[in-house]
Amino acid sequence: MSFAWTSPVNGFVPNASRMKTHIIHWVSSVTGGIGSGKKLFEKEEAEQLAVELNSSYPDINHKAVPAVPPAEPRIAPPEAEGPSSADTGGLVPGPRAQAEFK
Repeated sequence: MSFAWTSPVNGFVPNASRMKTHIIHWVSSVTGGIGSGKKLFEKEEAEQLAVELNSSYPDINHKAVPAVPPAEPRIAPPEAEGPSSADTGGLVPGPRAQAEFK
């Protein structure tokens, strides 16, 4: 009896260890330059590659790190004139009520 979750559609069994989630980050001990690769690797594959690169290029320290997606810019909504729904508990006065405020 298997305890792994299996999709009834295609027999797919998820395996998080096979996901490409890591990149190579490097720092030069000579120039101080830093950088990160863009190619994604599985964690174990990235760690092994970092060991090989550190052996081949001893003046550059390579590390396998989780890839972090770029943050989405937050754009503030434009400010509306007059009372907003936040100021009035979710209610915004109609044209007649706005005339009475003046």
